[in-house]
Amino acid sequence: MRNWRYVLLILPLLALTAGCAGAPAQPNTGAALDQAAPEYTPQQTNLTPEQRDIADLLSKNGYNGNGGKPTVIVVHKLSRKLTFYQGLTPLKTYSVVLGNDPYNDKLCQGDTCTPEGVYRIRAKYPHSRWDAFIWLDYPNTQNWLKFAQAKKTGRLPPDADIGGQVGIHGTEDPTRNQSGVNWTKGCVSLQNRDLEEIYPLVDERTLVVIKKQ
Repeated sequence: MRNWRYVLLILPLLALTAGCAGAPAQPNTGAALDQAAPEYTPQQTNLTPEQRDIADLLSKNGYNGNGGKPTVIVVHKLSRKLTFYQGLTPLKTYSVVLGNDPYNDKLCQGDTCTPEGVYRIRAKYPHSRWDAFIWLDYPNTQNWLKFAQAKKTGRLPPDADIGGQVGIHGTEDPTRNQSGVNWTKGCVSLQNRDLEEIYPLVDERTLVVIKKQ
């Protein structure tokens, strides 16, 4: 009888051990645009330099991990790539084309440069020519400061206009994007099928980072 008591005590412990360690590990299939991404937590380690920059940016903009997962779009002008993030998780990278002058920072109307900096979404809407338009809040405060400094130093004439209506949109001629021609007046252009992937996922909380490198 004493041995049976030991068996009865040990069996529940074995069952608990099997429940914790015996389940097979789920395969990591990678992130997708239609899958949930991990919550943003500022304490995450082993981040890439770009992810650390995004973590700092999210913290400065009040995303401290207590809410949802804000979407972040990062555009690299020199490599002509756009990476779509949810929180700190990169979901997908797309090829883009830029303004006719893809190298310099936008200062004014008509310079055909794509602006650099951090932007928010003003609005988004279907577009008869470019499939859809994601309207950025250019010019923001930083753009106005750069614009004023350029006028002060003579880089811009006194009658220069800072411009506006800068955004992310599709294309009416996919072959130009495929060949890598920078044809816009300062906007970021995606292939229509790529734009349609990210379009439903952006809103007024989305941050758009456009950088030279």
